[in-house]
Amino acid sequence: MDETKSIQEQHTAGAQAIGFDYQFYYFMLLALELRHGQKVGFEVKDDVHIDKADGTTILFQTKHSVLTSSNGAIQNLTTLDSDLWKTLSNWTNFIKKGKENYLNKHSFVLATNKNENSNQFINALHQFKIDEDIDNILAKLNDIKTKTKDETLQKYIENLISLDKTKLSSFLSKISIETGVDEIIKRIKNKLLELYRENHIVETIYDSLYSNLQLSKYLEIKSGQKFEITFDDFNKKFGKCFKVSTGVQKLPTRNFPILLPENPEEQIFIKQLLDVGEIQAGSQDVIKYTTLMLKFLRHYTYWSDEENFILFSEAEDFKKDSISRWDNEFKGKYRQIERKISSGTTIESLESEIKDLSIGLVEYIRRLDLSIGDYLPLGVDFTNGHYYLLSNKLEIGWHFDWQNKYKE
Repeated sequence: MDETKSIQEQHTAGAQAIGFDYQFYYFMLLALELRHGQKVGFEVKDDVHIDKADGTTILFQTKHSVLTSSNGAIQNLTTLDSDLWKTLSNWTNFIKKGKENYLNKHSFVLATNKNENSNQFINALHQFKIDEDIDNILAKLNDIKTKTKDETLQKYIENLISLDKTKLSSFLSKISIETGVDEIIKRIKNKLLELYRENHIVETIYDSLYSNLQLSKYLEIKSGQKFEITFDDFNKKFGKCFKVSTGVQKLPTRNFPILLPENPEEQIFIKQLLDVGEIQAGSQDVIKYTTLMLKFLRHYTYWSDEENFILFSEAEDFKKDSISRWDNEFKGKYRQIERKISSGTTIESLESEIKDLSIGLVEYIRRLDLSIGDYLPLGVDFTNGHYYLLSNKLEIGWHFDWQNKYKE
């Protein structure tokens, strides 16, 4: 019964989820240890990889177990551990499918929270790195294969020893097995403490870095991109995570050139304002509002994408807060309209009242002065430009029935 429970626990969604978390935390630790000219990747060439400045690559496989022994310690990485042999077999496949010089350019690391205790393969690997006796370790591999009746394990081992002696020798010399890699979060925080020497800011830096790395990973993979970070990328994209300061600053502004569209009145946000009577066709306000929107858009790109003054998480929070403010006011303005429509009044007969309310909604929004992250407020002009951009993307509107009127 205990064995059945053990097997079930090992394959539950919870155990697998922790395994993915462990992989990401290991990636995070490696990102903190990046050197100039290096690049770390997540789920690109392996679980994690590092491309080094000399053109070589380190492939990392991470294996996590939630199973413990009777004394509460994490289970051992045994001689016949399936994770061990599956990993070695997978790397063998990489070698077989790779170019002739694959082994010259790759090394291999298995990192696991499992402990090591008299693992025959690990002992044989250590001895091989001392004496380089390929025949001796081949004999040990064949001996290990005879100790299991598990056909899958046998195939993994057979795949490894099917490499010719030259490649097998080179492969084995480039394998490192890191056992007992547990308390990975503590390791990350200790690394931050080593880097910044101030214990009281470690938690703040850790929380910010973790959430923004996770968000970056999600957005990159969702968009079909590889999630890889160079040394320079890390400093540029996530450097603000390490700037713990009590001083409040203003986001920098620049004199960016603004190119107006040929037909500004064809913009969705201008159509929305025209339709509710907030502006008139041919009005100078069309150019004014368009300039505010484009000025905000150019600066927002500069702040978030080009110079990374604001983090992914801050940008997301800013947008959510902006839309929530509009949504709350929208619902309050149109509560009576909703009731009238629910009681049978047609929306057409309420058009004049709706236009008056929509102008009131615009006027309310124009008085807002929002902030991004811990910076000072943007100012009314930038905030207005932000809301014009949201309405141009049809993420907000002014008319009660704006979603039906303007949807494509």
